[in-house]
Amino acid sequence: MTSKRLRNLVSSPALALGVALLLTSGSFAACGGSQSRSVGKGAKEAPKLPPVNPRALRQFDSALRALKLGGPNAHEKAMKRFRNALELDENLWEAWHNLGALLLAEGEVEGAAEAFGKTLKINPTHRAAMAGQAEAYRLSGNNKKAAKAYRKLIELEPSSVDSYARAASLLRASGDYEDGLDLLREGLRVGGASAPIMVELGLIYLAQGRDELAKLVLGKAMAINDKDPAIYNALALVAMGEGDDQLAFSYFDKAADLDPNYIDTRFNKANVLLDAGDYQGAKLELEAIAAIVPSDQDVRVALGVAQRGAGEHDAARKTWNAVANNPASRKRVRSDALFNLAILEMDFVMDDDKAIAALDRYLQGSSSKHSKRKEAVELRKELGE
Repeated sequence: MTSKRLRNLVSSPALALGVALLLTSGSFAACGGSQSRSVGKGAKEAPKLPPVNPRALRQFDSALRALKLGGPNAHEKAMKRFRNALELDENLWEAWHNLGALLLAEGEVEGAAEAFGKTLKINPTHRAAMAGQAEAYRLSGNNKKAAKAYRKLIELEPSSVDSYARAASLLRASGDYEDGLDLLREGLRVGGASAPIMVELGLIYLAQGRDELAKLVLGKAMAINDKDPAIYNALALVAMGEGDDQLAFSYFDKAADLDPNYIDTRFNKANVLLDAGDYQGAKLELEAIAAIVPSDQDVRVALGVAQRGAGEHDAARKTWNAVANNPASRKRVRSDALFNLAILEMDFVMDDDKAIAALDRYLQGSSSKHSKRKEAVELRKELGE
C-alpha cells in the first residue's frame, strides 16, 4: 500500500529546501549601541529590540560558520548553536528563523512551525518566516492553518502571485474549490495573469471534472511561460484523467527535462509505474527523489513498495523500519510504513509470527482514523493468537 495520491500541489515539498536557503545572517550594531536587524523584503518596519547579547551573537555567528563549512553534521551543529544563542537572547528572531528553516529541511515540521511562530511573534512582518510556517503547516497536514499563513503573506504583499497559488492549492486539497477559485480570481485582478495562478486554476478545474477548462487555462499558462515544469505536470494529470498514459508520460518527461529536481512530476510518474507493475522503473524515480529530499518520508514509504514489488524484501523492510523509527515522521506516514511492513511479512514473506508482530505494532501506533486501520483489525483476527 502506497499513498496512492499524486502530487499536484503548487506548493511542492521542494519548498522546504528553498526555505532552508533563506537563512538570515543578521545585521547587528556594535556592542552597546542600538540594534538594527535584517528583515524580510516588504516588511513594514524593523522590530525595535534591545542590543543583542554579545555571547548570543558569537553562538549565532558560529552556527553560520558551521553551515558554511558544511559536512554531514553541519545542520546538527548549527541547530545546537542557534539554540545556545536563543538561551542567551530569546529575542534573537534571526536565530529562531534559521532554526525553523533547518528543522523544516530535516522534516521536523512541528518544531519548524513552532520556531517560525517564535520568529513572527518578535518580527511579525518577516516574509520568509511566514512562508516557512505555511509550508510546515502544510507538510503536517494542517491545510487550514497553512492557508491562513499564506493569507497573511498576501496581506503583506498583495502582488505575490505565488502566495495566491499556494493558498488556493491548499483550499483545493481540502475540497474548497469555489473558495480557491475566488482567491485565484482575486490574484488575477491584483497581479494579472501568471503561470502559477493559471496552473492552479487548471488543477481546480481538473478536480471539478471540468477537463476542457483545465486544458484551456493550462494552455494560457504555457503561453506565459513554457519553461515552467508545473504546467507539464498538470497537463500530465489531465492526460491521465482522460486515459492517455502515453501522453501523460511525455508531459512528465518534459517536466523532468526542464527541471530534473522538480519532485512532483517524478513522484507522479513513480506512482503510475507502481500501478503498472513497473517496480524497477518506479524505484529509480523514487531513489532520485530521496536523493534530492532525504527527509521526505512519503517518498520512503513509496520506495519500500517499489522494493517489495521488485522482490527486494530485506531492503523494503529496512526502508519501512527507518520511516517508522524516525521521530520526525508524521503519525500517518509512520502508520503507512507499519501497515506495509505487516503486509510484507504476511503476504510476501509468509511468516505468520512476523506478521502478527508487525500488525500488533501497527495497531498500537496508528490512529483509529488511519485508512488501513479496519483492514488491519480484520487481518489480525484472521491470524489468531
